[in-house]
Amino acid sequence: MSSSFTTPKKKKHRRSISEQLESINISPSFNRRNQLIGIQPNNKHDSESETIVISESLKNDVDNKTSSTVSYASTTNETISEDVDIEDNEKEDKNGKYNTKFFKNTHSRESILKQLENFSSILVIILEQIISSITLLLPDSFINFCTALSRLIFSSFESNNETYNHFILEDEKLKENNILQKVEKLRNFSSFHQICQLNGFTAESHLAPTEDGFKLTIHRLNPEDNGFKSNGKAIYLQHGLLMTSDVWCVMLNKDDNLPFRLCELGFDVFLGNNRGNKYSNKHDTFSVSQKEFWNFSIDEFALYDIPASINYILNLKKINKLIYIGFSQGCSQILSSVSINNDLNEKIEKLILIAPATTPKKLSNWLINSIINFDPQMIYMLFGRKILMKSVMFWRRITYPPMFVKLIDIPNDILFDWKSNNIDIIQKLISYYHLYSTTSVKCVVHWFQIIKSKKFQMYQEQDYFQPFEYPTAKAIKVKKLMIIYGMNDSLVDIDVLVSQLPEYQDLKFTQIKDGKIVGHKNIIDNIEIEVIDDEMDENYKVKDDNVFRSELRVFGINKYEHLDLLWGKHMNENVIKNVIEFL
Repeated sequence: MSSSFTTPKKKKHRRSISEQLESINISPSFNRRNQLIGIQPNNKHDSESETIVISESLKNDVDNKTSSTVSYASTTNETISEDVDIEDNEKEDKNGKYNTKFFKNTHSRESILKQLENFSSILVIILEQIISSITLLLPDSFINFCTALSRLIFSSFESNNETYNHFILEDEKLKENNILQKVEKLRNFSSFHQICQLNGFTAESHLAPTEDGFKLTIHRLNPEDNGFKSNGKAIYLQHGLLMTSDVWCVMLNKDDNLPFRLCELGFDVFLGNNRGNKYSNKHDTFSVSQKEFWNFSIDEFALYDIPASINYILNLKKINKLIYIGFSQGCSQILSSVSINNDLNEKIEKLILIAPATTPKKLSNWLINSIINFDPQMIYMLFGRKILMKSVMFWRRITYPPMFVKLIDIPNDILFDWKSNNIDIIQKLISYYHLYSTTSVKCVVHWFQIIKSKKFQMYQEQDYFQPFEYPTAKAIKVKKLMIIYGMNDSLVDIDVLVSQLPEYQDLKFTQIKDGKIVGHKNIIDNIEIEVIDDEMDENYKVKDDNVFRSELRVFGINKYEHLDLLWGKHMNENVIKNVIEFL
């Protein structure tokens, strides 16, 4: 998809956002992406190993020999669509005739493989449900035996982390180790208030009603109640899919938790909770046991939850604007909500998107891709129409903690290619126990539709209707926007995301590696400005402070993945410091 950001006025073309970030990396171990059409990077170990293909607009420009809009699009080793019609792609043999037999045989083999994949996917889902049901019926004595066996197995594999070794060996130092004591408390706490109290903060709980009858819990860190001087500004943080407000505050080091740092700076911090999670499970009419309660998708977050939460905070504080920070789906929720609720543009001062996943890339694993392509009715038949992955809470309760960490790491690697090397093992023992909360099956079906169509669209009940795409590029008018994403995040396509945003006058790209800034690039009014040591040419600095310019800041964190931006190493340098400077 072409982006207006990549079309400067005084140059023939400009690289995509991902290439802009990669090109400022001065480290010799990273090669600038090959810009030749259809040529892959020579470095076989390049984690992205993408093929650069030319967009339709560039094809037209080259044919007409004109200098108009040129942009590059990335594709993961795919130069042909999976749904290509055989008649449009017949292969010509040496005699100049079309060899349709080759394509028919290929299509037949692909069809058989597709059916096998679908059958395997269904089998895996059914098998997991059977195992969960059987385990649920097992006596506690047998489950305790399995837990003890897991502990024995893990005790045989010591690591380089001394604290973790004490944990798995359960020696006497476990009771004396203050770090492990805090780990155990954070891991077992089920309340946001408990987590805050352990870190020396007091929290409030508020109930924000939506127009369609839900009661949403909003947690608050009031700076004045916590001994800090208020600066009069409010910040609203929204979590991602299958999460709660807890995920923002479970870093072992108190100063690595963004809400605590913001509260200390005088911001009134509000943390939202989506309908259906453990904090927002009340409705005026329906109970959680009814399927009507779970009949929601991203559309309901956009139409009801985000406006209700923002309006509640503004009315409580008696202010006109707030600052919004979203993680993952929390970014999608605000972009979709602002695009269909025009008045929200005037209520958001600054917008910060962390690991934004509006239109995730196609995933590399055959299992998840097979499920994504299922008809929605098939997914509902397999998972039901209520809670998604309810068995996760059961496994979390009965599984030995290091084993549970593996049960999260392995599927994340298989499904999303996340290695989780940037999250400390001790931190995983805490964070993974707060990773999954409840949401609707319909919400995930909605995500499958977005991934399949490659469009940031509303939920589509029947596929013979044209889906409505959220008009983000035209409707969003928030002037100050910041993006922080992991450059190894399989769920974030930064080029597509930026193309879904409006045009900004002042662009700044920053790449960070190992907690240190590699370099900057500035584009002001479509002119690229060299930035050295954080200083730019005086000729391009805005002289008039009264001129209100739209700004987009993009931070690419080298070798980081999705969850790394919540719980990874160098949180202060990668996320917190940059957020505070932007504020």
